[in-house]
Amino acid sequence: MIVSYLASAALSAIFYSTLAFAEPVQYCPVEDICYQVAVPTSSADANSGNIYLQLRAPTSYSWVGFGMGTAMADSNIFVMYLSGTGNVTVSARAGTGHTMPRHNAMIQLELLGGSGLSNSDETMIANVRCGNCGSWPGGSVSFSSGSTPWIAAWKKGDAIDSTDTDATIRYHDAHDEWTFDLTQSTVTDDSNPYLGVRQFDNNNRGVGGGSFADPRTLIMGHGIIMAVVMVLLYPLGSALMPLFGKWILHASWQFLAFLLMWAGFGLGIVALQLIRLDIKSTHTLLGTVVVCLMAAQPVLGWLHHRYFVRNQSRGLISHVHIWYGRALLILGAVNGGLGLRLAKASRTFMVAYSVVAGIVFAIYIASALFGEYRRRKRIEEEKSF
Repeated sequence: MIVSYLASAALSAIFYSTLAFAEPVQYCPVEDICYQVAVPTSSADANSGNIYLQLRAPTSYSWVGFGMGTAMADSNIFVMYLSGTGNVTVSARAGTGHTMPRHNAMIQLELLGGSGLSNSDETMIANVRCGNCGSWPGGSVSFSSGSTPWIAAWKKGDAIDSTDTDATIRYHDAHDEWTFDLTQSTVTDDSNPYLGVRQFDNNNRGVGGGSFADPRTLIMGHGIIMAVVMVLLYPLGSALMPLFGKWILHASWQFLAFLLMWAGFGLGIVALQLIRLDIKSTHTLLGTVVVCLMAAQPVLGWLHHRYFVRNQSRGLISHVHIWYGRALLILGAVNGGLGLRLAKASRTFMVAYSVVAGIVFAIYIASALFGEYRRRKRIEEEKSF
């Protein structure tokens, strides 16, 4: 009796754990742009047959696409755009390198139920069956592989509004690459798996490891680190010197902030390369200039310290170090606001950032005035002797 009960429980656990994974894998490179893949058991066993794809994006995008391959050249690409008839057009295209991919009539695509406009016409969805996506001119893929390479690209702008599968698409705004574990994408039935299931989550499922890094996480990390450095650590570290007069405390604090600044800058560079943000944006250019100019501050600080130890007073290098740093702090704080605008941060974040920056800089100004008062008082006392 007990053995029978345990066997039944074990079988149930296996059955329900299998069901838990019986859903398409998904990758969302940026918010609300998501790509899914589902492989029927029969196709996985035979390594041929139907697979099911879904492309989902806001209608504010001119087109979105993803495909099989490690790079655009020799890849098997699927592009979605508005048809102009209340539906979407899906086009199979052959990747040929850094030129517009053209329609590939050899790929058997069928637009399935659930495709079209959704979410008050703010979202376009393409549920697609591909009958021969296991191989194409230029490559092939195993439907039972735990690590298959995929690429994606997208373009914001006016709707294409065309049913032509070879319609002209403009050069992408950004692109990404990742791997899918297709062993997690297996579904039991060889039918549309996207009907009656969740459509609007942005969770990554079945995304392989290796070099994968979510650009959204990198951008968030970049923003948090740089905001902490420019709005908190650097100004408060500058306030330590006039408040306590301990150069080692000031230098150690600022050196830690200096290292974190470069870490945050590095995350920004990696994210920039992954999703191809506009390198000519004001935020990107100004941020690069500020970070590079900040590299001179440790040297200026050391020269100032040497001068002060030798002369027990400030010299030209001292004022250069102080005012050069103040100018960069202001530029860094302003650039943080530009970064929030570039990332389309909410008004709440913008206000919170401005308030914190205002409070911290007020503390810094107060400490600088206090330090100047104490310095002048010390000079007057020395003259009175």
